[in-house]
Amino acid sequence: MITNLIGESPHITGYSAREWTGGRDTFAFVDLDSGELAGALLVHHLWGRWSEIAVVYVREEYRGRGIGREMLQGALRVLRTSERHLLLFFCSPGMGRIAERSGFQLLPNEAEFVRGSLRRKVFLTVLYKAQWLCSAYRLREIRRKKREFGCSFDFAVAVLRHEGSR
Repeated sequence: MITNLIGESPHITGYSAREWTGGRDTFAFVDLDSGELAGALLVHHLWGRWSEIAVVYVREEYRGRGIGREMLQGALRVLRTSERHLLLFFCSPGMGRIAERSGFQLLPNEAEFVRGSLRRKVFLTVLYKAQWLCSAYRLREIRRKKREFGCSFDFAVAVLRHEGSR
């Protein structure tokens, strides 16, 4: 169900049902009154002690209630004990505000993320891209959303470093 809902979002590239269940952390926000899924958050654990908050999605009828922020902060409480750096790519101004209020450092683009750091450049251009682009489903969704919604997927970057790292 969540993959169908996200299919209508111009801000999320697309994640297959398999990606929502295998080797990732999935957080769900359920409306206790109706039992409906109100939102979901997906975390990918990547090489090099990085994890990506890959999706923060709130169904349209539940937006404006702080659910996205609550999901992100709940996930951060769990993930902060993992000694991993957290990464979030976003193209929606609302997601940028939520990330910043949750303690992420905002960077305008990938070039700023890698500036001055060979380690980050290798991580982003080789390791991350290899993991992220290995999904035929996602590649199809990117093409479809570019065609149907005119999406550019010019992502800004939010970073939250593990406190024990330099």
